[in-house]
Amino acid sequence: MAKSVNGGVTFSTPHAITPVFNEISFKSKYRKNSFAALTVSPLDGHVYAVYAAQSNRAAGADVMFIASTDGGGSFTSPKVINDVSTGQQFFPAITTDTSSVIHISWFDTRNSGGNTALYDVFATYSKDNGATFAPNARVTPTLINAGNATFIGDYAGVAAAMGFAHPVWTSGGFNNGSLQTATLQLP
Repeated sequence: MAKSVNGGVTFSTPHAITPVFNEISFKSKYRKNSFAALTVSPLDGHVYAVYAAQSNRAAGADVMFIASTDGGGSFTSPKVINDVSTGQQFFPAITTDTSSVIHISWFDTRNSGGNTALYDVFATYSKDNGATFAPNARVTPTLINAGNATFIGDYAGVAAAMGFAHPVWTSGGFNNGSLQTATLQLP
């Protein structure tokens, strides 16, 4: 990560914010990656990141969460936020709302019976700067079938404000589906 405090005129020296990790590598027709997603709390400047990494479990990808309370100078050790060890969890998105609640969504094959062409969108949130997360919640009412799509996660994200989060995804990937969203209300 590199940081600018003058509108992008200059940047700090880049430094690693994650430990060395394994790129996700489960079998699928669509491409996948471990790109990180970042958000900054508007209340206190804390920086949060999520990324997918191949875990130590057999052929499993997990969503990892890290946090910085010093403006990105240092980060916590990664924490797995998916609450199951079955399936693949990948393409995470993250945002922080105006109350500093962290919202995360991702693609998840836990309900697919091992067929990675089928996936759901799951989500969670944290009201305590990432110390704990709510149980994972299934967002999609039915499994999404990626079919032969080669691009599925590039069109996913999450936005949040005033106690609501809005995960966004496509229902099958590039040229194969339509833009979908859901409204999640904090309890």
